[in-house]
Amino acid sequence: MFSLHWISTRSTLIYRHVSTIDPRTRRKELLRQKILDVSREILLSQGFAALTMRRVADAIDYSPAAIYLHFQNRKQIAQELCFAGLRRLYERLQSVTAKDPAARLSGYARAYLEYSQSDPETYRLIFMADPQLTKAVFTHRDSGGGEAALRLIVTAFTELHTGSKKSGNKPVELAELLWASLHGLASLRIACSQALTGDEFRLAQLVTEKITGTEEKSHAKMQRR
Repeated sequence: MFSLHWISTRSTLIYRHVSTIDPRTRRKELLRQKILDVSREILLSQGFAALTMRRVADAIDYSPAAIYLHFQNRKQIAQELCFAGLRRLYERLQSVTAKDPAARLSGYARAYLEYSQSDPETYRLIFMADPQLTKAVFTHRDSGGGEAALRLIVTAFTELHTGSKKSGNKPVELAELLWASLHGLASLRIACSQALTGDEFRLAQLVTEKITGTEEKSHAKMQRR
């Protein structure tokens, strides 16, 4: 699973400084970037179904053949957008630096929902648009952002259980459970907000406390206030 802050600044999807490469390679990099930028705009304005190679070509005033020199099909373009989105999700989670693992997990939960709400169309593309696309993204050898994001959560659960006398689920199982719960909240807010009668951030906090076993401590802390 994967910062590129590429929503408002187009040039940020370029991974290398183009000034350090030869003019021909630079032109190729810039055209590839332009294809991704336009694809992103189509995705935001019209949705994944509207993303076609011809529509992208028309938008940048190139022939479809030029697009195929960079991407085999629209699925490959979509994958690149998903990879960038997952890298951005990872950076959101990475910005949570609480030393206490339980507090860090709560921070991860909030950061996850904040990301899904800041870029709902990319979130929808990654997780909700097409099951085959989602599978391709998460099984790709370069899909490091999603895997790295999950690893942060697994590490926090591992730290939480270190030295604990309680025997329970494995950290990776708990991490996947938390991710699945957060995805449920995020997707409901995006696809059917009426289905959530409560605040999703509050619900995420309740889920996190339940999974980490810290709900009693949290309740006692609220009682003292």
